[in-house]
Amino acid sequence: MASVNSTNGMSNTNASRITGMYSGLDIDALVKSMASKQQTKIDKAFQTQRRQEWLKEALSSVRTEINTFMNTYINSDATNSMFRASTFYTYKVTAASTSQAVAVTATSSAVEGRYTVEVAQLAQNAFVTSAGRISKDGTEISSSNTTTLAELNFKNALEFDENGKISFAINGKVFTFTKDTTLQTFLNTINNDVDAKVTIKYSRLTDSFTITSDVDGKNGKVLIKNISGNAFGENSAFQIEEGLIANGRDAVVTINGVEVSKPSNEFTVDGVTFSLRDVTTEKLTFYVERDYSATIETVKSFVEAYNKLTAKLKELLTEKDESRKYPPLTDAQKKEMKDSEIEAWEAKAKSGLLRNNSILRSLLNSLRGAFYTALGGTGRSMASIGITAAGYFEPNAGQIVIDEDKLRAALERDGESVVKMFTGNDAAEKGLIYRFRDAFTQARKSIAYSVDDINDKISNLDRVIGQLSERYDDISEKYYNKFSAMETALARLNSQAAFIGQLFMTPR
Repeated sequence: MASVNSTNGMSNTNASRITGMYSGLDIDALVKSMASKQQTKIDKAFQTQRRQEWLKEALSSVRTEINTFMNTYINSDATNSMFRASTFYTYKVTAASTSQAVAVTATSSAVEGRYTVEVAQLAQNAFVTSAGRISKDGTEISSSNTTTLAELNFKNALEFDENGKISFAINGKVFTFTKDTTLQTFLNTINNDVDAKVTIKYSRLTDSFTITSDVDGKNGKVLIKNISGNAFGENSAFQIEEGLIANGRDAVVTINGVEVSKPSNEFTVDGVTFSLRDVTTEKLTFYVERDYSATIETVKSFVEAYNKLTAKLKELLTEKDESRKYPPLTDAQKKEMKDSEIEAWEAKAKSGLLRNNSILRSLLNSLRGAFYTALGGTGRSMASIGITAAGYFEPNAGQIVIDEDKLRAALERDGESVVKMFTGNDAAEKGLIYRFRDAFTQARKSIAYSVDDINDKISNLDRVIGQLSERYDDISEKYYNKFSAMETALARLNSQAAFIGQLFMTPR
């Protein structure tokens, strides 16, 4: 049976059909006209299917918008998550002096107050370095780390054992290298070893090796034992003696009159991080205070993103539906149009896809309603802290606006209640962010169900279009057969007429 393109109405039947040789008729045009009612059914099914595909795309786009918002502000591991403590507990540190010996920063769990700091001793990891410049010419052992060990330019030549190897142990871990090992491989192998717990570096500035313990403070050590060759030991190539180096020390610092020892020069106490850079000759004073401005800026960013999202959803929900005047174009129609005309037509054809959509309406109602209900077990709504909807006659009617002064006052007066209003998980009065998460989660589920339903409709329409196309082929075949029979009859009639005409011809 001949097949038909469901979107252009052109038959793909056998190209060798008889098409008006004797009748002079345009048989293809006549058959297409006679089967036009069936083609109209195909086109309508195709347009319905295309509209469903666009609806699926529109819903998927909404789901993407929701996911973006959630991944930015709702998911607990997001950088700007409204669930993060740092969103509401932000602190600023003010130094009373210009000294750079100590830097202080505050985490979200900081204890506010005044901190005095005196540094008596900086922490130091155990380390050992070459006794002097180790290159033969006193500049560097090589210009590149790709140089092999055998090629390095040592003052005390690096010697290998009878097998062409050097071997030594650092903190009990044995290392063995050959003449062909590059300097970079040598360094990487030691530095990446989890058992040796050291870092070895070569400095071209000082022309020396330094081995430093990875264990902070006084508990770190560097124990070196040479096994074969002369990498370490007396008169060694590296000019580093064997033995135990335990010159690590802890930092000694007095904070608010309390002396503490720390293995690192950076540590956190009561949510306040201290970075020690030098010993001090006087007390340094720092003030740790809540930074309400940072919290307000974060809330503003959240509200702006919310307004942008809901404005988009409202636009889709109220968009005028012009699809009746502008149904999806068939391929045949597109062939008669310019690209710009097609683009403009399809913009109209895709209009109103989500007009009055129940999923969007329910989501918007849930989101807006959350601002007017008691939140987080506080018995208060967002309006009590200066977060309200713009008035009906305002240019941004329905959008959420923030009274920054009122929000700041609420944070300063009762910051804990403000936090609960956003992130409280009271069974009866969930916080705003929990309500948002519930609303978005339900919307995503509803979209998923709707998309599944649309996929079923698209599949069913595939079958309908196939059946209609087969019927189109049957109708076309029937008419082509009739016209073929007519052409055959005309051919015979013409042949007979010619024969009779020859009988009556007057002989010359």
